[in-house]
Amino acid sequence: MLIAYTDQRQLFLPYQYTRETLQRYRRQLKFYCPQCLQPVRLKIGHYTIPHFAHLAKNHCDQLFAEGESKLHLQGKIQLFEWLQTLGHKVELEPFLNTLSQRPDLLVTVADRRFAFEFQCSTISHEKWQQRTTGYEKHYIEAVWLFQAPPEKQTISGIRKLKISPLLQKALISTETEFPYLITYNALTAKFIYWTNLLHVHGHTFIGKVQEIPLAKQCFPFYQPICITQQEFKQYWQLYKDACRQFAYGRLLYSKKGVQDPFLRYCYELQLSPSAIPLFIGIPVKEGAAIPLCASEWQIMLLHFSKQLCLQPHVLTRDHIEHFLNKHKLEVTEQAIKAVQSYSLLWKAIDDKQDLSDICEQVYVQLVAIATIY
Repeated sequence: MLIAYTDQRQLFLPYQYTRETLQRYRRQLKFYCPQCLQPVRLKIGHYTIPHFAHLAKNHCDQLFAEGESKLHLQGKIQLFEWLQTLGHKVELEPFLNTLSQRPDLLVTVADRRFAFEFQCSTISHEKWQQRTTGYEKHYIEAVWLFQAPPEKQTISGIRKLKISPLLQKALISTETEFPYLITYNALTAKFIYWTNLLHVHGHTFIGKVQEIPLAKQCFPFYQPICITQQEFKQYWQLYKDACRQFAYGRLLYSKKGVQDPFLRYCYELQLSPSAIPLFIGIPVKEGAAIPLCASEWQIMLLHFSKQLCLQPHVLTRDHIEHFLNKHKLEVTEQAIKAVQSYSLLWKAIDDKQDLSDICEQVYVQLVAIATIY
């Protein structure tokens, strides 16, 4: 923990003092946990971030997350000082009695309260959900900032990205733009934005990576702007490359052979997996709700439509739900909208059009339509 009470019940933040001063205070003062009021030990040693620890294990340790990494402590201090510099009311490691939770930071901006959780280690989905729900029930907005992933994932520019299931829970969605993710790198004191995230399949996305130094960030955070049509051409090329890699992989390495639904449907539709038409494997709104590669589920949809002797764009909601159930895909509003978006887009696209025409129509469907309406 980064804070403790002195004998005079004053909060003491050790990181604000030199090591020599802390060594003197450690001899002169006694420190107590601000939650359980039990004695705590000021740890200086060779640890670069001075902190406190309970003298004996007790139930309070869990709420104070004893054994925090140097990176976690460092990040909390950086964010605490940054928010103070911006003029916001900010509390470090406050205990919220009504929730029995302790966020890293509690920030008040006007009439809004934000609980900052800087996460440097893995956390279960259940614990993440429990803590987020706890804050929301008490009208506190949860701000989950995960430590930025390895350097190769944070190189600026438009690129393919791997986003873990937990990080996907922290995606920020808007009505007019692709979702985005903000992480924080305590080693460089920079926010890493993964913006305009376009789902490919599973945990793979295409996105635009950008950095903002801590000193240039505001709070509430800057929101990303939408990509241009020219930038989307880079997205399109990366996306089609990923679809081709997926098809080649299934063709060469599938252990199911002709029993592989994707390969079997390609054969029955007289399509070559190595030369799938451009109108198959198109990114659509809400596409992330279907975990399969777009090429796979869209081939499945065309095969399903052919069996019903219907064009995709005339499929009803009941048809779509049946399609999702048949292929053991979760039936959600987002998944239904994804299929509907593709069906309507498929109707508008002639398979004889060239790449640039299709790219433009996809851009309008994904991006521009949000600004037109």
